[in-house]
Amino acid sequence: MFLLVFVSRLPFLSAGYGVEEDSWGIALAAFHTKLTGIYEPSRFPGHPVQELIYSALWGCGPVIYNGLCAFFSAIAAVFFALILQHLRFRHFFLAGLAFAFVPVVYISSTYTIDFMWSEAFVLISFYFVLREKYFLAGLFLGLAVGCRITCGVMLLPYALILWQQHAWKESSWRIFKIAVAMGIVAVLAFLPVILQFGSSFFMYYDQFPYPPITKVLYKMTLGVFGFVGMAALCFLTVAAMRSRGRQTESLFKTAPDKKILWACCMIIVLYIISYFRLPQKSGYMIPAVPFVIMLFAYYLNSVQFRLLCYAMVISSFICSINLTDKLRGAEHSGAAVTFRVSGQEIFFDPFSGPVISDYSKRKQKMDYTHEVILKALQTDKKTVVIAGWWYNEIMVTCIGIPSGPGIVFEPYIPEDKMKEYAAKGYSVTYLPEQNIYNDLMYKMKYTDEHAVPF
Repeated sequence: MFLLVFVSRLPFLSAGYGVEEDSWGIALAAFHTKLTGIYEPSRFPGHPVQELIYSALWGCGPVIYNGLCAFFSAIAAVFFALILQHLRFRHFFLAGLAFAFVPVVYISSTYTIDFMWSEAFVLISFYFVLREKYFLAGLFLGLAVGCRITCGVMLLPYALILWQQHAWKESSWRIFKIAVAMGIVAVLAFLPVILQFGSSFFMYYDQFPYPPITKVLYKMTLGVFGFVGMAALCFLTVAAMRSRGRQTESLFKTAPDKKILWACCMIIVLYIISYFRLPQKSGYMIPAVPFVIMLFAYYLNSVQFRLLCYAMVISSFICSINLTDKLRGAEHSGAAVTFRVSGQEIFFDPFSGPVISDYSKRKQKMDYTHEVILKALQTDKKTVVIAGWWYNEIMVTCIGIPSGPGIVFEPYIPEDKMKEYAAKGYSVTYLPEQNIYNDLMYKMKYTDEHAVPF
């Protein structure tokens, strides 16, 4: 299991630190931490377990950074299979592979981001809850919180699994052991952040308006499971509902405790609620994915469940849906169909899957970043560039490259700072679309008055 998952990621580890602004932000923060010796979070509230390890490894390059995410994705798949094996599920190996090849899981394990680190620690923790090793469960849940603070919500489904009304003292003690172990590890992990920022670190960025509902729903469905995987989920949900009450075959050798199924439902609902609060990335739904598979394992027969697993695996490699944008979109074949959704041109390509599309998108973004840097190096006059979501990638790529004497890159700039730059003789410019997002950032409309395209 480990080798199959890990080796499948190797061809996609070399294209920079990833497609996301945050993935390059992690690399940039690691560089600053290594340079200054002072921990710098890539974004609040911080992801210190991953970020501190990456800072210690600065200079190893993106293959090592991305390779660690691939490593943790393989660990996550192994422990998900072990959880199902412990529950005496017949197809535990196939289920583990299906989880590993769900498009959002596959993609998130090929670039520098914290999703698979935290998910691996959560699944290890869940496994130890089932094995009644509560201190270890809390320790690994604390490590998960140190990667993504939202993992702390797993205490609620753990409490549901462990609570026994007739033995409430023993149940409370078990939950207490998990909570204390988690708390100690999490506090130690976040200590560098707390010492620098106090309680103010406990925040998150929501700098832009709530996305259109079409984009929100796309990211939590097709963006997670892919076209084929989502079609299979819909079809098999209907099939399971139609056969309800007539199911004779159980895929579990021993019927699992109903509280585990309720815990799965609770986890899915909690992470859906969390996603809707800030629906920016499909990766936010990763914690729910293994528990969706567990629920379907309970309600489907053997043929249906195998069909679901095959669909999840295939979904990573065919029927891609992505942006056509030449700067931050993906390549597609001549068989692709294009259409517009929420003002953006999208393609559907039956011969290119989400994993391939993500890889080509990463390479296209890197090509454009190099073009921007080359032009900046050739610019003689004093220029400030509003880089927006390109900022982290540009700054990481520029490490070790002597910059032009008058070039300054900024993520976003308020109006008073634009005027200040202009007064010093700078030409204020922006990269494509960043005039729009600069205005959204500060909830004003002034960028086009003071800046021109770079």
